[in-house]
Amino acid sequence: MLAVAGVAAVAGGGAAIAVELNRSPSASQVRAAGQKELAERWRLMDAGEIFPARIESTEKTGGVATRVAVRVGIAPAASCAEGFDRKLANVLVAHGCRTVLRATYVDAGGTLATTLGIAVMPDTGRASAAEGDFGTRLGGDAVRERYGVRALAFAGTVVRDFDDSGRQDFWFGSNGTPYLFFRSSGWTTGRGGRVRPILADTFAFADTALNRVTQGFAVTDEPCDRKGVRC
Repeated sequence: MLAVAGVAAVAGGGAAIAVELNRSPSASQVRAAGQKELAERWRLMDAGEIFPARIESTEKTGGVATRVAVRVGIAPAASCAEGFDRKLANVLVAHGCRTVLRATYVDAGGTLATTLGIAVMPDTGRASAAEGDFGTRLGGDAVRERYGVRALAFAGTVVRDFDDSGRQDFWFGSNGTPYLFFRSSGWTTGRGGRVRPILADTFAFADTALNRVTQGFAVTDEPCDRKGVRC
C-alpha cells in the first residue's frame, strides 16, 4: 500500500508541474516582463531599429506636406558626460544616466542637420527626476535654448562640418519610460553664429525624426511578443 501511495503522489506532482508549465503568465508577470524589456530595449534593438534609415511623416495642415529625415550615421554608445553639454550632462549623470545613443539625420535637401540623442536612465523615476532638474538646476527653458546633445559629424558626408557651434535649435522630450530624448539641429554649413529668430517649422524634419525614435521606446501592451522576452 505504501508503494502504491508513493506512485500516486509522484503522478499527482507531475500533473501539477505540467499545469504550471502550460499556464499563461499572470498579469503581474506580464507587467514585470514588460518593465524589464523596456529597460533593456536599447540593448535588444539593433542600431538600425533604434535609428531608422529614413523617416517620413505627412502633415495636412494648410495643405499636404511630407517631411523627410534621412540618416547619415550612427555613433557607438557613449558616456553621458561625453554626449551632452557639460551642464546638462551633470544633471543626467547625477541621476544615474547610463549611456547616450546618437545618430545624425539631414532633411531631404541635405541643407539641415539634426543629431538625435537618447539618454538611457536607470528607471522611470530617475528619468522623471532628471527632467524636473533641468528647470531647477539649469534655469527655465535653458535645456531647450542653450544645452543639448552634442552634434555628431561624419567625415566625407554632408554633415562633415556639423559641430556644436553650428547647433541652432534644441529640444528634448520624455514618454514616461527610463529614456529621455533630445535633438540639436542646425544647418549643414556654418551661418556665423546663432540665427534668430528660428521659424517654428524650420526644423520640422528633426521633430519628425525625434518623434519616430521616441515611439520606438514606448510602452507596449504586448511585452511578451517583444524580441528577447520570455513570459
